[in-house]
Amino acid sequence: MKSSPRLFLTLLFAQAVTLFGQPAAPASASVEDPIVLTVNGEPVSSDEYAIVMHRKTALVTSHFKQTRDLDDRPGYWSPASGPDGPLAKLRELTLAELVRIKIYQSEAKARGLMKAIDFASFRDAFEKENARRLAAKARNEVIYGPPQYRRDIYYFILFGDVSYKLEHAIAKELEPAITAAEINGFLAAHEKDFKEVPADEARQRAKEVLSLRAAQKKLADLCASAVTEIRPEALARLSPRPDDVATP
Repeated sequence: MKSSPRLFLTLLFAQAVTLFGQPAAPASASVEDPIVLTVNGEPVSSDEYAIVMHRKTALVTSHFKQTRDLDDRPGYWSPASGPDGPLAKLRELTLAELVRIKIYQSEAKARGLMKAIDFASFRDAFEKENARRLAAKARNEVIYGPPQYRRDIYYFILFGDVSYKLEHAIAKELEPAITAAEINGFLAAHEKDFKEVPADEARQRAKEVLSLRAAQKKLADLCASAVTEIRPEALARLSPRPDDVATP
């Protein structure tokens, strides 16, 4: 029997939540994985920063190719490229994404959707999940998804699923505040879409859409007001090409 992508993600996330056993320890640096920054006090380690940074690298190289005809080469990611260069742009996008991730994770934890949001807990869950898959394969059991996950892929699968769950959980909280006037306005603006839909069902659908939009706005506002603290020495060591960090 085939499983839908959403069902697969839901099952995967539910399992990961179980694996995220203990609450996060207070933010502290370590030699192996130092803290690079905090978002409202929540730590982002070097390894977690690197996962998000590498996800944004292709976007930055594409941007500078299109706007300045720059190619990725030695020195491309150097701090010497200046405040409007590739490294600065990459750090800007990485920070924005990490703020979103940490705000979503914090809100999910507050609602019981996650038990722990520190990277050490994620790393433990990732290793256990791959070990589980390896053992299941040895027993010839059905495995949904790849036999082994890459760490970055697993990280964003879990985040995508918790984002979906969180937005809908907050939407449920905000749904009672949606007014009749808002519903009427939405239905008037989308009259063609609801022409064949019974009135009560149309109003419920409109309320759900409006509450989801309100949830997304609430989360966006939380991201906009987040307080970040960057640790420059740890950040300076991170680059898509480590040799470029030392480029004068």
